[in-house]
Amino acid sequence: MPSNHKSKFRRPTMPKLRNILKTFLPLFFGYLGEVTIGATDIVMIGYLGTDELGAVGLALSVYHILETIGWGMLFPVMILISHARGAARMRIVPTFIKQGLWMSGILFIPGGIVLWNLEAILLATGQIPDLARMADHYMTYRMWAILPEFTYLVFVYALSAMDKNKIIAIVMWFGVVFNIILNYVLIFGKFGFPAMGMAGAGLASVIVFTSIHMGLFGILGFYGSLRSSVVFVRAWRPKWGVLARLFRLGWPKSFEWTIKNSQFSVAALLTGWFGAQAIASHAIARQISYMVAVVISFGLANAITIHIGVASGQNKPGDIWHIFNSGLLLLFLFMLPLAVLLGLFPSWVVALFVGSGQEAEILLPVAIPLIMFLALFILIDGLRTLGNDALNGLADMKVPALIATMAYWGVGLPAAALFGVVMERGVLGLWWGITLGVAVAATTYLLRFRWMVLRQREAPNGYKLRGTIKVSLSKTQT
Repeated sequence: MPSNHKSKFRRPTMPKLRNILKTFLPLFFGYLGEVTIGATDIVMIGYLGTDELGAVGLALSVYHILETIGWGMLFPVMILISHARGAARMRIVPTFIKQGLWMSGILFIPGGIVLWNLEAILLATGQIPDLARMADHYMTYRMWAILPEFTYLVFVYALSAMDKNKIIAIVMWFGVVFNIILNYVLIFGKFGFPAMGMAGAGLASVIVFTSIHMGLFGILGFYGSLRSSVVFVRAWRPKWGVLARLFRLGWPKSFEWTIKNSQFSVAALLTGWFGAQAIASHAIARQISYMVAVVISFGLANAITIHIGVASGQNKPGDIWHIFNSGLLLLFLFMLPLAVLLGLFPSWVVALFVGSGQEAEILLPVAIPLIMFLALFILIDGLRTLGNDALNGLADMKVPALIATMAYWGVGLPAAALFGVVMERGVLGLWWGITLGVAVAATTYLLRFRWMVLRQREAPNGYKLRGTIKVSLSKTQT
């Protein structure tokens, strides 16, 4: 009898599948719009040449580190609001949003300084001077996009946690269309505008991200039931206690994501030793893995985090296994078709980025094996993301960061250097090593999640969520 109950307790249920899908699908289309903006940049810049594509890949390898730090530091906005929603304390939601905006501004200052000195940083790592100069030229404009990107992410997290995420997809796809038009005009010089090349793509990103910020800003201030919450009243006044809470919850997540993504940036720098074709191949592979991770893995993990947060706020810990296993089933349903596509049609995927000209023919021998290998990578990385956010839902933030450090820097990067540089397997060898580190992290996350849940179920006082986040605030903080 106990074993049967245990099996029933863990089995995915249709109500949970429907609820997670209801949260995930708007996030899926919203995040798909977000990564499509980045993908259109890469595709349209790719028509300028492989050198330009490689230079943008180098620039984004640094940009993504700073972007990841911001994502992690702002992630607690979604956790806190989902707990507040579960506890029926929605009146404190505006405080979390406002302090998330303050955190965005604070993060922009050091990030802007780093991006302003991008060329010097790339030269110090031994990159080709011409590519470093081109990367800096692109970042002259693109660096100013990071602030509106942080602020609109606060709005995305807030709307998602409040189950108002359908509007996110609409705004993001407006941004996609706007970005394509601006790229066409500014990169290639259409309708009387000068041809700005890579710099035009950077300027387009600034305009598009600012437009998305303003769209979501207006929605939060005036949309439906949010109108009465007076979201932006006294927004200029920082609440240091709330900012400190965001920092305490955010730094482990930020550190963990930074450790994970920095291995791709280090790999990009190592790829620079193998030439422009290797750099371009890595840029394409990174963009594909980034798209899949953000659209499917990240969106589904966000949905799981939200549902676990609501369950925690409602004090319903028995839903944890149902939520996790339902998410696991959905992960494979969405990932397997993509893995098959990458494994069977790699040349078509490469053609989407660089066309079918002479430069594309030169790139194919390097890029095709790497794209085929991505079919395995995206499945393993999806498991890692799901296990990671399941632990975060149990208020386990610091241990996953420690696991990430050991897996990525203790296993992944040394293995990448061994396979790629020492064994001379090139950019493909670098990705072998990265995948090994991700597999170690995924396995450890899943084992820890199982151990934590079983330990808490078998505790003498019954099953209790570990470290449930408090959402109450004093009067002075609201």
